[in-house]
Amino acid sequence: MKKSKRKDKNNIFILSPLALALSTMLSHSAYAEQSNKKDDIEVIEVKATLGILGSLREAQSIKRQSDNVVDAIVAEDIGKFPDDNVAEALQRIPGISVTRTDGAGQKVTIRGMSGKYNITTFNGRKLATDSENRDFNYDVIASELVGKIEVYKTQQAKLQEGAVGGVVNIYSRKPLDLGEELSLSVKNEYNARAKSHNPKTSFLVSDVFLDDTFGVLASLVHTKRVSRYDKYNSTNWDDWQYHELYSTANPNSEQEDVVTPNNANINDTFRMPRWPRITQTESERERLGGTLALQWLPNDDLDVNFDVLFSSYDVDNKAKAMTLVLPAYDGAAKITEFNVGPDGFVDNISWNNATVELLETGVPRKSDTYQVGLNTNWVLDDITLNFDMSVSGAKNEDDGNGSLVVVRAGVSGATINFNGNHPIPDMTLAQALDENAVYGAHHSRKFGNTVDDKTARFVIDGTWEPLTGTMSALFFGLGYNSQNKEKYNFYPSSPSIFAFDHSDEVNPTFTAPTVNIGGNTMWQLPHNVISPGTGNGFGGGANVPQVWPSINQSALFAYFNKLDPNAAKSLVPQSSENGDTYGVKEETLHAYIESKFEDNMFGLPYMLDIGVRYIKTDITSFSYSRNPANLVFNDDGTVANSDWKKRDLQQFEDSYSDVLPSVNLKLNLSEELVLRFAAAKAISRPFLSQLIPNTKIDPELEDVNDDKERRTIKYNNPGLTPYSSKQFDTALEWYYSENGNLSFASYFKQFAGFVKDNEFEETIAGNSFLATREINDDRHSLIRGYEISWFQTFDEFLPEQFAGFGISANYTLNNSTSGESDSEGKEIPFFGLSKHQSNVNLFYEQNGLSMNIAYNKRSSYSVKKVSHWTYETGGSVDTEQAVAPSWGNLSVGMSYDITDNLRVTADAYNLLDPDETLTVNALKTELLTAGASEGSYIFENASYGKSYSVGLRYKF
Repeated sequence: MKKSKRKDKNNIFILSPLALALSTMLSHSAYAEQSNKKDDIEVIEVKATLGILGSLREAQSIKRQSDNVVDAIVAEDIGKFPDDNVAEALQRIPGISVTRTDGAGQKVTIRGMSGKYNITTFNGRKLATDSENRDFNYDVIASELVGKIEVYKTQQAKLQEGAVGGVVNIYSRKPLDLGEELSLSVKNEYNARAKSHNPKTSFLVSDVFLDDTFGVLASLVHTKRVSRYDKYNSTNWDDWQYHELYSTANPNSEQEDVVTPNNANINDTFRMPRWPRITQTESERERLGGTLALQWLPNDDLDVNFDVLFSSYDVDNKAKAMTLVLPAYDGAAKITEFNVGPDGFVDNISWNNATVELLETGVPRKSDTYQVGLNTNWVLDDITLNFDMSVSGAKNEDDGNGSLVVVRAGVSGATINFNGNHPIPDMTLAQALDENAVYGAHHSRKFGNTVDDKTARFVIDGTWEPLTGTMSALFFGLGYNSQNKEKYNFYPSSPSIFAFDHSDEVNPTFTAPTVNIGGNTMWQLPHNVISPGTGNGFGGGANVPQVWPSINQSALFAYFNKLDPNAAKSLVPQSSENGDTYGVKEETLHAYIESKFEDNMFGLPYMLDIGVRYIKTDITSFSYSRNPANLVFNDDGTVANSDWKKRDLQQFEDSYSDVLPSVNLKLNLSEELVLRFAAAKAISRPFLSQLIPNTKIDPELEDVNDDKERRTIKYNNPGLTPYSSKQFDTALEWYYSENGNLSFASYFKQFAGFVKDNEFEETIAGNSFLATREINDDRHSLIRGYEISWFQTFDEFLPEQFAGFGISANYTLNNSTSGESDSEGKEIPFFGLSKHQSNVNLFYEQNGLSMNIAYNKRSSYSVKKVSHWTYETGGSVDTEQAVAPSWGNLSVGMSYDITDNLRVTADAYNLLDPDETLTVNALKTELLTAGASEGSYIFENASYGKSYSVGLRYKF
């Protein structure tokens, strides 16, 4: 390889262009350390075996040499990333938190911005994802395929635009870096909640040929995992008045005979949930993934790389639930006890003639992801050109494999108590519900959403390193990127056709029995539809039924087909030409120029990076939408016909451009102390679902409070402009030894361009409508916070016999303001954002023995808005938020080198196994009619269980 051609004025040595490309892949500039003692170039040596300490050292080196604010995670060894899940490994980085799906990390938030505002790349290229929006699902990539991950927290002109939060770049390995290697790893994981043994196997082979100028690397990983989690949820807690409850539950009672709880007035208001439900979900996941990398160095000036990533990820989520139908929704119920607390929320209810629902869902996910890329790095004297092209695709194919079925049964009585000693309310049935009870048909449907995402990229990047002058490098480039994501919805025409309110649409082919449940006549189901249930410790000791029957869905749909074959056709999912079927294509042209200057400032070496990026984005989208022009009314204001329900294919085209400047300054205050400043403008594009031409129309009159009437129409606005952020960052990094550093960073983002609903009156076909259109809001939010991180080994402080101990820790304080307020004027926080977050990793590594204890902690955070019906508006409002409590996770890992080639591993995950309980603190304005000053209720509670694994890794 060619050596660096010059030493700069500050005695800071610059890597050669080819070495630069190899060490950081796609034109990420290396910034070598100042040295007054030697004149040779500093080289980052990438070793096959790093260990915990080696991986932390390399992460420290990446952070120190970067031109912008970067944090990194490096795999300890081949096939051994620090966590079993890539998303959960990322939460070790300051400012990053993880969002879990089914108990496993899937999406990440960077400095308060969720995945919709970030970019994820693989080897520098945007990776397609099977999510319906812009979020990236990290669970499709097995951690064994990853060599390192870098998170760019400040902008540079050469970085891909679209990330207000940050850019996450996942790197695979290169064969000429790794050399000759062959390794095999087998592991068995035990999930305590599911009581399942889950195998994992990974394989990697790398070899070099032609005098070490050509290399081939292939890796393969297969995992199979069964997990289980238990959840309670209560959905919306709506306003009710006592007279409504008793007239429904006791229709034959005289009003004067109704005794209200707590001597309340018959017209007083209280709040009660819909459908309190307990759910047990088992998830079977199978993943097969691999990489292939070919690398050719025919001479010192040319480096050619071809790489492939693929992942096949099949998930089968099966959930069985039991729901109590509260008296407000059950005409046969008779209340025997009813108490409401001083907060206006129901405390407990007991009633006779109770209705119970059994509900089962199946939500499969068959996801295939791939990326194919070709990269050529060509050195022409003092200019390096980098040509990169790639295609990527991800598809979650589901044309109707999902299912949701509901059946009902009656029991003589039931009780629910929301004030027990467990987050899950006490639920008691007068008699156990089993497969021998009488069941009636209610709701059945099969459905699905197919998501198909394709990306393509071609870019030319260049680096000019002049031999003299203050400017040490000039980066320039242009390129083309495209993303085309389409979603196809599959849904039956009448999923409730066999429910009691559609009985007149069914023509039985035989004398079918019926049954009265909850005051409704239903089709009685044969016994083969219901199977015996199983249960084991639901909810960690909750006072609820531990066993309830299962639904044989095949037998259920076979019965419907026998009962009325024509009606059963209404249950078959079909491609739906509705607002849930759409596509968005974005084509982006970009050009950038970025200059890097190195000199002295007040006698101190500095690096100044200034750049500007220009982007032009063309958008085309389609959807199936209703057309207001089809509305026709009669003279009395009623709708004349059903033409307005028709959906036509609508298409939209738009384009916009933007200029994104960025500045990064690095000042070496000493050989050990680095000060950084960064400023930039960044954008994130609107959510894909917001960029489709879709109109929702409801021309029927609605009766609301005070006898008001209204018609509604809601327009999407595919012409929304991107979110934008003006960002300023500082960092002070102290690299006091090879095995120790302390850093402090602050960040400030002024975020604008939020989307809000703009309401206005519109006259359509001679009638007034309440119209809503999404627009870019002019409000600003402030995202600000501080990060501190520390890495230290203790060999120099401890006796030799205690050598090998160390710590890696960080803490983040996020003090952001969303700029959005609730109806009481209180600020609504960013969803998914904790104010405090900390990570501590204690490790020991000596004489072939490696151990680490990792603890992650985050404070409470708002999860989402929660709707409920209120008398104040005569409709549903989403003025309240569900809040998750503080959360802590503890994992332990251990490995021992039995020989130089054989290693045994043992790991334990989620040892604290915290309940994830979502609580809603009601607004005072929503409690005035109940005469309460405050109130809260548990919206959801879930627990996932611990897991343990043992494994062997062998290197040939």
